[in-house]
Amino acid sequence: MFFKQILIILIPKPIDFLTENMKKKSYHYSKKSNFNGKFRPFVIISFIILVFFLAAGGYYLKRKLAKPDTYKPTEKTNLIEITEIIKNAEKIEVREPGNSALLPGAKWVPQTFNNCAPATTSMILQYFGYNVGQDVTKADLRTNDDDKNVFTYEIRDYLKSKYDIESKLFYNGDVNRIKTLLVNGFYVLLEDWLHPNEDIGHVTILRGFDDEQGVFIADDSYIGVNIVYKYDEFDSTQWKAFNREYLPIYKAELEKLLMEIVGEDGDEETMYRKAVERAKTEIAENDRDMYAYFNLGTSYFALGQYEEAREAFEKSRALGWPRRMLWYQIQPVQTLNQLGEYRQAIELADIGLVGNDSFAELHVEKARSYIGLGETEKAKQEVEKAIYYSPNLVSAREILESL
Repeated sequence: MFFKQILIILIPKPIDFLTENMKKKSYHYSKKSNFNGKFRPFVIISFIILVFFLAAGGYYLKRKLAKPDTYKPTEKTNLIEITEIIKNAEKIEVREPGNSALLPGAKWVPQTFNNCAPATTSMILQYFGYNVGQDVTKADLRTNDDDKNVFTYEIRDYLKSKYDIESKLFYNGDVNRIKTLLVNGFYVLLEDWLHPNEDIGHVTILRGFDDEQGVFIADDSYIGVNIVYKYDEFDSTQWKAFNREYLPIYKAELEKLLMEIVGEDGDEETMYRKAVERAKTEIAENDRDMYAYFNLGTSYFALGQYEEAREAFEKSRALGWPRRMLWYQIQPVQTLNQLGEYRQAIELADIGLVGNDSFAELHVEKARSYIGLGETEKAKQEVEKAIYYSPNLVSAREILESL
């Protein structure tokens, strides 16, 4: 119906105009013509708009109608019994990945608009015996109806505070680490791009893998359950952009087993230093690797090496950030604030707020910038915006009280 209305609006007027003018003997493209070339730009613009809508509609339908690849267990699939792992948790025996693993699944919770994190959280709760709809998790996790990003740490804190479900946030993951976690009974939430090489942030939950097919198995709020992602493609085109962030989710009894699996990455400084070295290796292999530079920046930021972080972010940006890059990771802005480069921080924050003014954390960063510049009134305006969009944001309320 939508495209039909567009066609009705765009097509008849230029065609009627053309038909009417063609009846006139003087119709020609000269200065003496009754036509005078006046309607040609309108036809061209109308045609461009029509092509755009048809292309967008075709792309949308392709996405909606395409059937995703799904996983069907075979007699070779290693079905993981989490209850058995928990019974023997005190032994702290790390299972090797083997060729496959599949944890129990959930009923699909198809996400509503911009609701991947609440819908995914709803499915996670199913794994642990809770039946909680995405409307409930949305009310708890999203601070306003236009909130486009729920940080992974917010999911972590929510699971713990509301349901006493444990999870820990790590970076610089790899395929083997994820496989080891899965075979040992840990569901793993990842932050990624929704589709390969796009820039819409997403979260998905991995619950299995199969080496024969070379795939992870996910319950995905946007696509469906038992969805498969090929190891290398998923890593390079969807996961890498977020410094390979991963959140193992588990019962408290498996805490020691988790720490045995992650080893020295249980120490944050060690984990980030390893992430720095990995990013440097990737840059040495390809000095135009924009995401490797960005990951280098976020890792340096976490280590408090702000000069190095700024340099990495500048190189990454020069290679061309996706339009929504700052909708999900704001360390470039935070880095500039840490270095006292407040005007540049504001300019960068404004880029992240284009089409995304409800991003409360970026308004907080702008408030910090204005405080650094001594512009208290502007700082107050920014922090009030942050509180409007996220009433319980502690950092915003602390700043407001200090002004």
